Amino acid sequence: MSDPRHNLPLSAAPIGRERDIADLLRIVRNSRSVSLVGAGGIGKTLLAVRVAEAALPAFEHGARFVDLSRVSTRDQATAAIGHALGVPEAAGASAVESVAMALRSRSVLLLLDTCEHLTPALGGLCEELLAACPRLHILATGREPLRVGREVVWRVPPLALPPSPSPSPSGEPRPEPACSPEEAVRHEAVRLFVERATAARPGFRLTPGNTEAVLRICRMLEGVPLALELAAARIRVLSAEQVLERLDDRFRLLAAGADGLPPRQRTMRAALEWSHDLLSPEERVLFRRLAVFCIWTADKVGPVCGFRELPAGSADRVHAALVDKSLVTADVHEDGAVTYRMTETVRAFAAERLAEAGEEDEVWRRMLTTAAPYLEGLAAHLTGRVDWDERMLTIRMLDRCLENTLQMLDRAVPLGLVQEGLRICVALRFHWFVRGLQTQARTRLERLLAVPAARTPVRARAAAVRSEMLLPLDGPQGAASAAQEALQAALACDDPAQGIAHTTLAMASLRRGDGAEALRHGRRALRLAIASGERLTEICSLGALSQIARSRGDFDSSEVFLTRGIAIGQEMGDRWCVARCLNALGVVSTRRGDMEAAARQLGEALNVFIEMELLPDIARCTAGLGYLDLARGDVSGARRRLSCCLRLSVASGRRLAVARALEALGGLAAAEEQPERAASLAGAGAALRASLGLVAPHAEAIRAEAAAVLSEEAAEEAWNSWRTLPLEQVVERALFFPTPRRALPSLLTRREREISVLVSKGLSNREIAERLTISQATAARHIANIFQKLLFTSRTQLAEWVQRNGLAP
Repeated sequence: MSDPRHNLPLSAAPIGRERDIADLLRIVRNSRSVSLVGAGGIGKTLLAVRVAEAALPAFEHGARFVDLSRVSTRDQATAAIGHALGVPEAAGASAVESVAMALRSRSVLLLLDTCEHLTPALGGLCEELLAACPRLHILATGREPLRVGREVVWRVPPLALPPSPSPSPSGEPRPEPACSPEEAVRHEAVRLFVERATAARPGFRLTPGNTEAVLRICRMLEGVPLALELAAARIRVLSAEQVLERLDDRFRLLAAGADGLPPRQRTMRAALEWSHDLLSPEERVLFRRLAVFCIWTADKVGPVCGFRELPAGSADRVHAALVDKSLVTADVHEDGAVTYRMTETVRAFAAERLAEAGEEDEVWRRMLTTAAPYLEGLAAHLTGRVDWDERMLTIRMLDRCLENTLQMLDRAVPLGLVQEGLRICVALRFHWFVRGLQTQARTRLERLLAVPAARTPVRARAAAVRSEMLLPLDGPQGAASAAQEALQAALACDDPAQGIAHTTLAMASLRRGDGAEALRHGRRALRLAIASGERLTEICSLGALSQIARSRGDFDSSEVFLTRGIAIGQEMGDRWCVARCLNALGVVSTRRGDMEAAARQLGEALNVFIEMELLPDIARCTAGLGYLDLARGDVSGARRRLSCCLRLSVASGRRLAVARALEALGGLAAAEEQPERAASLAGAGAALRASLGLVAPHAEAIRAEAAAVLSEEAAEEAWNSWRTLPLEQVVERALFFPTPRRALPSLLTRREREISVLVSKGLSNREIAERLTISQATAARHIANIFQKLLFTSRTQLAEWVQRNGLAP
């Protein structure tokens, strides 16, 4: 499992830069907006990642890396930031609002990589986030500043170079002074070149004979790290002197071209063109075609890029050659997976070559036509028995390739490949769900479905998937309308997607408070799912039926549905589906009074959600554990769990999750005999639900309970008192716990009440143990539990409480 405090990419150890990292670390801690600027290939991203790694202890909630290289609009940038934070867009809130809500109370370093093409739109977005989130710090990389208020701009220098010989009085260059290999490698640029050259040819070493050539290469390339790496890769087949000679020829040609680039960009372009010119014809073809990928695995190279001049059978060999030449970078991930990428500078150069060759549309077309059957096969495979480790590898692979997937889907309409795009969206249904990617899925599905076409099974299925994606985004009304349309399309094609549509209609009806309608759709959905053999739809329909039963107080039926869902998930090896059912089952067990079963079920579910880093699911499961603590009478534990749930829900950016957390805290306040606070929390939760078009039966029940203690007028006043406050104020008040009005005897077990009476009589732990025939350790543990439940800190408090409540005989 990766570190949940950050998603920083694995980075190679930098050569030098120690002073830069130390200086930037101090600046990042003290400045809320820092931009690393410089030419392509200068090492901005690597430096930023290393600074972020070093800065992690200074940020309570860690750091998040956001690659903006393939993002073209402010909205896409916001979505990318939300995805990095685990914040899907939710109903009733814009993407910016969701991200701001998640960051408002968190101490986070946000690393925005490759920003230059989004200025000034990104600058405006950063201004909004910095203003709304007082503990947020932004570290950006690009070729120009973001131009936000109080921005600190750090121009990334090249690696340190040996000094050039000073000219003679006549203006002629002096001969290169003698420099030993030991002296040369003290300079960062030389160290980088030697390290990469040694990796390319293990026998390479700096000698008195080649030191002068290496020094001249480093000076010619001006210490630009990427240019040095490209040159060093050629040491595999060329000597340092031969590399220098060829570089010198390329630089003369570039100077003659007078292309108007700034000096350092001219250096980088010269190195790229030189390296490109040395490629074989097959290598040049693959190099340009790989520009369509953000990230890729080796098995995708042949199917997408292997055609005409480059036979698919030769693709692997040619690909390995590009890795050897440092034009393609291999990354080994923590789970053992190997992926490949180009740096943004190299990829931009390759994209130019692809456009010049007129192959761009063709390569994208091949990507779409190969991805559709591949992802369909993957989805079909995952419906069978698959080990959990393999499932997690697949989920992480899809995570890494998400940006490529979204770009590919965006190309489907212009290329006339709508059918393939719809097939991909349907095949990714499980992944959309797991990672909370409803907004991204909805956007692509609507764009594809907007193209007029005859009704087909895949269009009906895509429409059904869209409807279930709408439920957390547009609320029950929008989802129900879309589900009805999808149902008609599926009926016309006699497609099993009817089951998906009926499940969505069941959940939408339940959220609108129409239990009878929800039950009708839920039963129909289950019958269709069983008949079609669609396991994911069957589990979803069982989950819907369990919620419907629970809403009626029919816990036996709810447990039956969830147990069936668990059995299906276990049969498939899908621990996520099992965990979702266990979470709901834990809530049912709590309400039925089976505390041991509830603790086991919720604990197992939470472990899976933590492993998968699913913030909304973690929040919901934590709430379940809070309710369990409350049912056990552990007020202290309930406060801790439910406070954590609220913080996690805010961090998830989901208003419905925040509403649930506020209602849970309202229930706690009611149990603590604080009816005004209970009504205020419930009212705030109900207001959030109303903004999403949802009813709030739990909140209404809390208000009724408060009204039974207070006057109706007082309960109504408390109900409305927090509803118009800004959300951050509501959260702040919710997390401030007043002293309970009265600790209730019902919170204690019979044995704990018995021990409380003995404590009130002044008996020691030893005397209590002797009186009750238990060990002193057991007596001490009971007293500790009593203190925790009643929020007491001394025996005197407990004795007074016993007398006040008339427990002593």
